[in-house]
Amino acid sequence: MIEGTYEIIEMSEWDKKDIDLVEPGYIKIKGNRGYLHFICVDGDMDIRKDKSGSYRFSWDGNDECDPASGFGEFTCDGDTLTGKIYIHNGDDSSFVAKKISGNGSSFL
Repeated sequence: MIEGTYEIIEMSEWDKKDIDLVEPGYIKIKGNRGYLHFICVDGDMDIRKDKSGSYRFSWDGNDECDPASGFGEFTCDGDTLTGKIYIHNGDDSSFVAKKISGNGSSFL
């Protein structure tokens, strides 16, 4: 089960201090919904499992209060998510996130 809160520990495009600029970067998942935060990016996620067992998502939110959206993909191996996030008309970055809680509500 992938539900829970995952701390983003690594991104290919940004250092950890940048990922955690406003607050620690994270991905929260409950069912097929989620929420992501890193740097000044926040977004609601719609998550779907594909036939290969990987997950694909679209997201919609903001980047420093400007509208932002995108899509991404990840795999889950135990308590680790490994994937890539794309920002429409912006950057894309691979990421690694480690699970820190089981219920998706007790991170911050």
